[in-house]
Amino acid sequence: MAFGSDGTEAGPAEQSVGDAITLGKGTIAYAGVNPKTTNDDAGKELDSIIVGVGNEDPNPVSLPVETMTVDKPVVTNWHTVAADAVPFGGGTDQ
Repeated sequence: MAFGSDGTEAGPAEQSVGDAITLGKGTIAYAGVNPKTTNDDAGKELDSIIVGVGNEDPNPVSLPVETMTVDKPVVTNWHTVAADAVPFGGGTDQ
């Protein structure tokens, strides 16, 4: 997952990994995103999230979002339960 036109990449959230799931037609899956894991005012103002199934996804999708500050973003793995996808931590400055 990445943010904005400059492709700021999100790192992995510090969260335990669950069972592997297979994404396909009809599969509902959730990934949690935290665009800012630092405790200061630093960061870039960006207005889109780029979503792909993995790093090698040939067709990632750019989704518009409200402008947000992005600094050391993190993302969870895909999960079949939404509550499991909440990224509680991740940044080095937390």
